Amino acid sequence: MTMSNKKSNWSRLAAGACAVSMLGGMLAGCGKEDSETEAGAGASAPPSPSVAASKEPAGPLKLNFTIPLYDAQPPKVKDNPYFDNYQKITNTEINTTYVPNANYTDKLNLSIAGGELTDIMMVPAQFIKSTTFINAARGGMFWDLTEELKKYPNIVKNMPQITMTNTSVDGKTYGVPIPRATARVGLLYRKDWFDKLSIKVPTTMEEFYAAAKEIKAKMPEVTPFSYCDQISETPWNGLDFLTVSQGGYNIWGLKNGKLEPYYETAEYMNTLKTFKTMYSEGLLNKDFAIVQGAQKKNAISTGKAAMYITAYDDLVGIKNSLLKIDPNADLDLQPVFNGKTNATSGHNGLYVLPKSVVKTEEKRDAILSYFSRALDLDVIIARGFGIEGVSFDIIDGTPKVRVDMQEEFTAGNKATGNLYISPIVTRWPSDKPESTKIKDANEKYASSAVPNLIDPFVSATIVEKGGDLDKIVYDARVKYIMGELDEKGYAAAIAGWRAQGGDKITAEFTDAYNKANAK
Repeated sequence: MTMSNKKSNWSRLAAGACAVSMLGGMLAGCGKEDSETEAGAGASAPPSPSVAASKEPAGPLKLNFTIPLYDAQPPKVKDNPYFDNYQKITNTEINTTYVPNANYTDKLNLSIAGGELTDIMMVPAQFIKSTTFINAARGGMFWDLTEELKKYPNIVKNMPQITMTNTSVDGKTYGVPIPRATARVGLLYRKDWFDKLSIKVPTTMEEFYAAAKEIKAKMPEVTPFSYCDQISETPWNGLDFLTVSQGGYNIWGLKNGKLEPYYETAEYMNTLKTFKTMYSEGLLNKDFAIVQGAQKKNAISTGKAAMYITAYDDLVGIKNSLLKIDPNADLDLQPVFNGKTNATSGHNGLYVLPKSVVKTEEKRDAILSYFSRALDLDVIIARGFGIEGVSFDIIDGTPKVRVDMQEEFTAGNKATGNLYISPIVTRWPSDKPESTKIKDANEKYASSAVPNLIDPFVSATIVEKGGDLDKIVYDARVKYIMGELDEKGYAAAIAGWRAQGGDKITAEFTDAYNKANAK
C-alpha cells in the first residue's frame, strides 16, 4: 500500500469516526473540545493533527528515553515491525534505557546527582514532590515548559488544569505532564458470585461490610475482601475510597480555613473501625500488612477473593485472567459509593528534558513536536492496533486487530509503551463493554471525585522527613486494624506525628493553600 493510500485511509477513518459519533454517540466529543478541564476531562475521541506537529525535522529525530520497566524483561526492539512502524510515522529514532520499576527512584536520584541523563526522562508522580526533583527543577536542571506547552494545541487540549496544577513546582511546569483520569478508583467484585448468592452489590461502606459478611458465611473458603496496606497503596486499597464515601477528606481537606489530614476525623476513624472488625472476623486477608499490590490483585484474578478496591482499569485485565481459569466467571465494577470516589492526582508524572542533554531550543521544540505528533490520529491507531493490513483491518470505519495477530501485536507493541502521552479517554466503536464501562466512569465521575487538597503543594518538612512521619501514621493504622492498639494508643501515635513534624506540615500546607487561593 502506498503512503498516499494510507493517508487516505486515515482520513476516511477520522471522518468515519466522527460520523459514528454523530449517529450513535460511540465516539463522544469527536471534533469538539471538552470544556470541563478542572475535573480531569480530556479529549474523548482521537484528536486531529496540530499545527505544531507539522514542524518536525526532515530527518528522523533521535530520542533517548529513560523509563521504568514493569515486566521481568525489556520488550524486544530489534526486528520489531510494530516499533519500527511507530518510529517511521513519528519520524524518530528512539533508544530506550529501561530501569526496573523497583529501582527506578534510586536510578533517578543517582542520575540527577551524577549528571547521567538522557533527552527525555520519565519522572513518576511520587518523585515530583521529592527533594531531589524539586531542588533540580529550582536549580535549572530541566527546561521550564510553562509557556512552551501552550504553543502545542494537541498537548494543551489534553491537559486538564488539575494535571497542570498538580505537576507544577512553584507554579512552573518542568516537563510534559502525563495526564490521567482523576476518577479512577472503585470496587471490583465477582458478579457471578454476587448474582448466584443474591448478595446486594454495595454502594455504601455499610453495605460493603454486609456483603463481606454474607460472602464469608456462604463461601467460607473465599477471602471476601482482598486488602493490602502499604504506605504507597492507600489511594488504591479502599481506605481513601471508603472515607470519602462518608463525606470525609481524600487524605487532606479544609476546615475553618485550615488544611488538616484525615487521620483523626470521624469518617476516617469509622473506616479504620470497619477494617478492624473485618480483620477480627476474617473478612479480609490476615497478611494485609505485608502483601504487595500485585499479591492483592492476584487474589481476585485467581478466584480466591470476591472484592477488591483498585483502579477502574484493572477490570479488563483481571477479568481476562479470571476467564482463563473459570470460563463462567464474571467481574464487574462499582465505580463510586454514595456517588463519590477519591480523586487521583490527574497525572502519572512528567517527561522532563534535562538542559545538559537537550542543549538548544531547537531540540527542545523538536521533542515537544514529537509529543504533539504522538497525539495525532494515525499515531494513536498505530500504537493501539499496529500496522494496517498486517495486525489490523479497518472494518465499518474502525480499526480491528486481527484475531490471529493479537498475541504477536501485543508483544511487539510493548516497545512503544511509556514513550508518549495519551488522551485521557479515547473511544472506539469496537470498544468492548468493559472498556466502555471504564471510560464512562472516568468521565461521569470526574466532577464528583474528591481531591486531595495538598496535591499541588510542597511542604518543606515532608521533603525533609516525610518518609519517617508517614511511617508513624502507617504503623499506627496497621496496629489499630490488627487490634494491637486501642483508640487511645492510636491517638497517642498521631499526637507523636504532630509533635515530630505533623503540626509544621499542617501549617506549611495551610499557608501554601491560602496563598494560592487568595482573592
